[in-house]
Amino acid sequence: MNLRTLGLRKSSPLRADHPGIGQRCVLCKRAIRAGDRTGLVPPLDSEEPALADGLICHWTCIEGGLSRLRQGETAAGTTRQFLESWADAFSRQAVAGERCDAYTSEADFILKNGRSFEYAALPHGVRMGRPRECFHNAATLALRKPDLYVYVEGYAVNRWVAMHTVAHAWCIGSDKFVVDPTWDEGAEYFGVPFRHDYLRRVLKARRDYRLIDNPEMDFPLVTGAHRVHEAVLDWRDCDEQFMYPAVPD
Repeated sequence: MNLRTLGLRKSSPLRADHPGIGQRCVLCKRAIRAGDRTGLVPPLDSEEPALADGLICHWTCIEGGLSRLRQGETAAGTTRQFLESWADAFSRQAVAGERCDAYTSEADFILKNGRSFEYAALPHGVRMGRPRECFHNAATLALRKPDLYVYVEGYAVNRWVAMHTVAHAWCIGSDKFVVDPTWDEGAEYFGVPFRHDYLRRVLKARRDYRLIDNPEMDFPLVTGAHRVHEAVLDWRDCDEQFMYPAVPD
């Protein structure tokens, strides 16, 4: 996690005349001394003495506290196992049902047309988008730079909520690594890469940014109303998409 995104800044070693000298760290309660590196936490109606911009803490205390909040390593295959359990449950339900869709569930569609991806730091020139708007952030990036990025939709794990798999969207570059403009640290990405022209066409037809979870159009990818080969990229197509990107309308 980049602590700057949380509004935290590490100071230079404090000089003896710094106003924070002698105050107690909000986290460990030890006195701040000359030479310490500190950070300021925004005050939330605290009775602790505050400087102009917040409550003073040792920087090591801030890093230690956040590392304890961050969950441990996510087990390999977590997202795939989640999707397989979901697909299996819906597959058993579909046996007794009357509706015969191309796929038994969104999970079934993702498993059969997607793959796993590895997380990587954001490339130079790509900025983080708004929190909790992953579908919008990823679609916007892919459509703005179609020669560099492909839109991917599926599921992943946010390392700050370990073992909790959630619906997510990201992009990939020509190296096939994850380019995630929403999460600082993700893991266990498993999703489906989509063609630019399909992404653009669906976004024109509905209010939401999701392609797979699309109730407005009666889940056309799951039902088979939208043909997979016209929407989804396989790896050979993916290479060609980077070489010959779709021309914007």
